[in-house]
Amino acid sequence: MNDINATSQEPSRQTGLGAALDRLIPSWVTPNQITLLRMLGAVVMLVLGWGTAHLGWLVAVGLVTGFSDNFDGWLARRRGQTSELGALLDPMADKLLAVVLFVVLWRRGLVDWRLLLLAACTEAHAVVLPVLIALRRRREGRPVWPPPKIAPNRWGKVKTAWLASAMGLVIIGAACGWPWLSAFGTWNIWVGTALGLVAMFLYFSEWRAGVYV
Repeated sequence: MNDINATSQEPSRQTGLGAALDRLIPSWVTPNQITLLRMLGAVVMLVLGWGTAHLGWLVAVGLVTGFSDNFDGWLARRRGQTSELGALLDPMADKLLAVVLFVVLWRRGLVDWRLLLLAACTEAHAVVLPVLIALRRRREGRPVWPPPKIAPNRWGKVKTAWLASAMGLVIIGAACGWPWLSAFGTWNIWVGTALGLVAMFLYFSEWRAGVYV
């Protein structure tokens, strides 16, 4: 009876929106290639934002680039193509996109640089924690290398997505001439910064508790 149920449920896995999206993507396209495409899109955004290109072009590239976020992970899980390289590239792509957005907002003068600096400081743990862990290992006589893997906590993930969306709203508002949208995006940068401070507090709390060894 269980075999019959399993067989009858199998076709349902091949239907729906997920299956349709899967069929649209050629089999030779890998999740890591999508991640690399997102990194390339971030570089293109930096070039456009640093120059004098209309912000509309930046918005167009940003929407395509942002769409690939989480899509690569979804495809990897669906096709069973998860890998250590993909786990490394995905957060790198997210950080690169965030840095590009920070630079573009500063370069175009769309957000006060002091707010951008405060928001950027919420990433301090990415540099400080490995140093603190290396010093602890050295003090305890343990090998310093390889560096520890620090998995992002839930607050950190929310903060990254929140800040990226907020900065995107500022750019869209400026491109479309909607100051209210830019103001709303700026307010959400403050919210994202607060989330980042909570995430950073939890990271350092875990370090003090000896979670990262």
